[in-house]
Amino acid sequence: MFHGPFSINQTALEPFPYKHKNLTPHILTTPFKNHDTLFFWIYFFAVAPWFTAWIACKEKIQLISIFSLTYACLCAPAKLITGAPLLTFIRTLKEKKEYTFGRSQIIFMIERLFEKAGIAISDSLVANSESIRVELAKLGNTKKDIQILYNNINELHTDKPEQRKRILKEFELQEDYFLVVTTGLLIPRKNLHCLLKAFAKIELKKVVLIVIGEGPLLHSLQTLAKQLELKEKIIFTGWREDVLDFLPGCDLFVFPSYLEGLSNSILEAMACGLPCLVSDISENREIISRQEQRFPVDQPETLTALINEVLRSSEKLENCRNSTLEDRNRFIFNWKEKIIEKAEEVIKKSPKAH
Repeated sequence: MFHGPFSINQTALEPFPYKHKNLTPHILTTPFKNHDTLFFWIYFFAVAPWFTAWIACKEKIQLISIFSLTYACLCAPAKLITGAPLLTFIRTLKEKKEYTFGRSQIIFMIERLFEKAGIAISDSLVANSESIRVELAKLGNTKKDIQILYNNINELHTDKPEQRKRILKEFELQEDYFLVVTTGLLIPRKNLHCLLKAFAKIELKKVVLIVIGEGPLLHSLQTLAKQLELKEKIIFTGWREDVLDFLPGCDLFVFPSYLEGLSNSILEAMACGLPCLVSDISENREIISRQEQRFPVDQPETLTALINEVLRSSEKLENCRNSTLEDRNRFIFNWKEKIIEKAEEVIKKSPKAH
């Protein structure tokens, strides 16, 4: 099966940002430069299924693997023509209609229909969290065996004191400052307004909030920071390529999101050995097991109290760090090996293999 060399054929609108001798990209050309218009999506949904089917036939593929239910639905012609099984990985699902293209109810309903069809035609479904597995079963009204494969992290060995010095120097901060950090897109579901409101009530003077990320809410968050008189206590860094080098130099990671799949932001913070405080949503409970490290998404005052506790007590901060490190151990594994195992299982069960 996959033991030894094997080839991967990737269909996409643009090449992967990396190359490998066994990876062959097949690029779907489009006359539209802007990929966020209705005309583009009409073109894409009309052409992509047949382009994928053509590549699948030409390359005589054994397995179709996809990371979206909607795209799984678009692979129906390829599956029908080649007889290859369809393995669908789901990283996130619980998207509300206000986050869909154009915030249109019609678009939202169409997307849900595609997702249900994607569930129906998939031979195997793999979610990245128990919460997503439950949502998949509800959405597709299916009794299919939905497996779970968590996102993984690698143990990082970094020079924390040196990283901290670099951060203090870059932002001209004194050595005794306490550094709170959060990462991610600056979009509504990340709930950063709650974090800023909570941070405005922090008792300690020498504490700073570092927001790493970019997005449409940047101006709104900067305005709120000004209104809350946080100008001297908050730093918006924009997007950074050195996040995994940056995080180890901080003291506490806070993640207030109210809608997630399985958060890579939290996993990255854990990999860097940071103590974590996270919003109390089902997906985050699967990562951070200790209830004392979670807070309601709509109660900034509760988050303020949690941050104040770890600021006042080095013991509580250390307990938070140790508990986070224990949770981290569950996510340290070889993800590549696991995904190949899943693929081999699907191929072996396929009628085409017999």
